[in-house]
Amino acid sequence: MLPAGLALGLLLVLALDRPLLQLLLWSGKPPKSDLLLLLRVWGSLWLWLGIAFTAGLLEWRRVRRKLDGTLERVGVLLLSPLAGGLVAEALKLVVRRERPSDLDAYLFRSWLERPWSTSGLGLPSSHAAVAFAGSAALGLLYPELRWPAVLMALGCGFTRVASGAHYPSDVLAAALVGVLCAMLVSKRLVPQLRPRLVSWLRRLEQPAEH
Repeated sequence: MLPAGLALGLLLVLALDRPLLQLLLWSGKPPKSDLLLLLRVWGSLWLWLGIAFTAGLLEWRRVRRKLDGTLERVGVLLLSPLAGGLVAEALKLVVRRERPSDLDAYLFRSWLERPWSTSGLGLPSSHAAVAFAGSAALGLLYPELRWPAVLMALGCGFTRVASGAHYPSDVLAAALVGVLCAMLVSKRLVPQLRPRLVSWLRRLEQPAEH
């Protein structure tokens, strides 16, 4: 239901992209605030690396050093935002819509101009994709943190629009990408990789036979 709702919302936002951008855009320079910086960093892979490592350590201690739960936490919290960011970057190369400009129309980059560079491309927002993928993963693993995580992801998306770096549709598309990546990683990828990784790590722990 959630991905379908995000897709429908994306279609609606596309019709209102420019007015919403003008409504949310900061006048002048963006304000300096620790909170705004934190919201922006919520879309950083480095932050999610720290969150995944911390969650893994806590789970390791909670379950008395059992690999299964620890690897699940680390895998979902690390691979979800990583996948979200990578998919967003790949989609930018396909869609090729540039970041907001002063014109009242979308600008698309030619395939002949920097075909493998995502610099200056905006759809979808990579920061927002990482933020929503990580927040969705956090909510799946820790339901009590679902709404705080969603608010942080929304805040990250807001900073991308308010700073003029992205259209609202860039952020909503990123939310769709992030949620789908988190669902696939948590439901498909990690359950398939975890038994193999556990088996490999346990073989490493066994003393070599002479």
